[in-house]
Amino acid sequence: MTQATPESFEQKVLSRFDAIDNRLTTIDVDIKATNAKVEKWDGRLWGLTLALIGTAWAGIIGASVVVITRSLSGV
Repeated sequence: MTQATPESFEQKVLSRFDAIDNRLTTIDVDIKATNAKVEKWDGRLWGLTLALIGTAWAGIIGASVVVITRSLSGV
């Protein structure tokens, strides 16, 4: 019966460092991809927010014009 030669402590440590390095590389790539998605959605959210604020101001100004016009015309 032959036994496989056991790995030395140094080889085990080096293989674990390699595994950790691979995981960190994967995490780094995932974080960069997520940041790109967040920036894209952040820009869209700001655009939507500004559009809603503009719509609200248009409604406020329109309603004010109607109220002022009616009060000046005596209706």
